[in-house]
Amino acid sequence: MKKRAFSILGMVLAIGVMGGFILYNSSFAAEFSADMIHKTGKETVKGKVYIKGNKIRQEMVKEGEKGVIIIRMDKGVMWNLMPEEKIYMEMPGMGDVVSDPEYEKKLDQLAKRKYLGKERVSGYVCKKYEYIYHDKSMGTLIQWFSEKLNYPIKTKTKGQPGGMDMLIEYKNIKEKRLPDSLFEIPPGYTKMSIPGMPK
Repeated sequence: MKKRAFSILGMVLAIGVMGGFILYNSSFAAEFSADMIHKTGKETVKGKVYIKGNKIRQEMVKEGEKGVIIIRMDKGVMWNLMPEEKIYMEMPGMGDVVSDPEYEKKLDQLAKRKYLGKERVSGYVCKKYEYIYHDKSMGTLIQWFSEKLNYPIKTKTKGQPGGMDMLIEYKNIKEKRLPDSLFEIPPGYTKMSIPGMPK
């Protein structure tokens, strides 16, 4: 079970962190759901994503295993849920950058942003930005940012540590009201601790 837990954790961390959510302020993102496509090298994982302001929920299936990640930037925490076992892991410290009043200043310290023009993605006009990290080992990140949704609906990385380029894209976007329960830990789940993880 621990092997499965670590497998799911690695997958959701890749999708959540590499999705670039630390590179924009999502406090006022629109409410919407979408199909999510996540490509790493030759591997493709499909799932669903739900966005409500600074709350994010991602659901995906990999090798027959379902995983759910909930990012609560308002609480600075990420929950990794495993529905089959009804257990979850908690990672603090998520969203610290975007919740900081000096967010723009800290972003400048992390990467240089270059405007690449406008493109249409999944029916939405997006501003395309390239982020060039000051730490060259982190490579570059490109985001297609929808002003209407106040959210990047396509993200591509190049030259990341490990040599794997990644692509995340949202399709079949539906703007609608979402229940708050989507972004909470369901009743009956047990918290799981992992040795070495911060409390």
